Amino acid sequence: MMDKAIMDYRSRVVMALQTTAAAADDYVLPTAGAKSQILRCIVTMGDATDLVLTPKTADDATGTNAAALAADVSIFKDGVAQTAAKALTVGDATGNFIVDFVIDPAIIPAGKYIGMSYANSHASNLMTCIIIEDAAYKPTPAA
Repeated sequence: MMDKAIMDYRSRVVMALQTTAAAADDYVLPTAGAKSQILRCIVTMGDATDLVLTPKTADDATGTNAAALAADVSIFKDGVAQTAAKALTVGDATGNFIVDFVIDPAIIPAGKYIGMSYANSHASNLMTCIIIEDAAYKPTPAA
């Protein structure tokens, strides 16, 4: 029974654990046919400097032609729904937080990569990002 979760949900690292002293972004190619995608950011705030998290699409894994998402997405911070938007600012002075961006695959243009971007924050603030995809639905490719 537990094997089903592993087979139906795919997770990958988008952004390795890093300090947020300088802006950065990383991207992965979404799984074709996935029903849903969650970009999950795990954040440790050691300083009150705001950390702005922004999911984006790009042409490749290096972030060529990075662009904001085409629509607002559902966002949860520590399991609590936030206002749907294209970004979230973590402004807490200290603590550990999980921020989930729930992304409908339909808003990701064909062939584009999905990823996470953040603006300059502070060396005491850390974050990492993974993608969790519901890959149980696998349509038959068109001939």
